[in-house]
Amino acid sequence: MTRVNINEILSKSGLKCTKQRISVMKTLSETSAPLTAEDIFEKSEDISISTVYRIVEKLCEKGIVSKKTIQDSDRFYYELVGSRHRHYAICLGCGEMKSVSICPMRAPDVNGFTVTGHKLEIYGYCAKCSAKAEK
Repeated sequence: MTRVNINEILSKSGLKCTKQRISVMKTLSETSAPLTAEDIFEKSEDISISTVYRIVEKLCEKGIVSKKTIQDSDRFYYELVGSRHRHYAICLGCGEMKSVSICPMRAPDVNGFTVTGHKLEIYGYCAKCSAKAEK
């Protein structure tokens, strides 16, 4: 992932550069897939789960982080906005998410509708879950 200037991003958004916000942003910037608040909590230092939830919601409100849901899931996943455009393959067995290296969508013509984005998720089973099913 490209290096992000966390202090600059927070400052430009009018947010204080607190130790906890920097920790959450650092965790998100060092991952290749969206994380749940619980994942962020486990990877961040000296921060409570409730603080993680408050921070990711504030970062979403400021447009720094995007909040995603996955089909048939009640969990939210968070990822830095603008890091790069990505799609994911999601394992129905264990929930692992892998970034897909291509985007099959080009800007579609939708009869005068201005398209600002899209979401594509691919569902199936990872190699480990497929191997378990074969046994």
